[in-house]
Amino acid sequence: MSISKDKKILLVKYVNYYCEQCKKKFELKDLRIHRIKRGNVGGTYKEFRNLMVLCKECHKLIHANELGIGR
Repeated sequence: MSISKDKKILLVKYVNYYCEQCKKKFELKDLRIHRIKRGNVGGTYKEFRNLMVLCKECHKLIHANELGIGR
């Protein structure tokens, strides 16, 4: 399941085109929506509180860390 384009645009506008991790400003095409897992349950794209706007690099780093690659 993925996020709709309209919801992505809404989220990116809400954070004013900034990556929530590195705090740098990006264009829409360079931002990703990341699902935050809560506890042992995987999150969905339905709940805004479970989503984070990240640039490509920060998104890649978070997934690498989840897999234990960046440690």
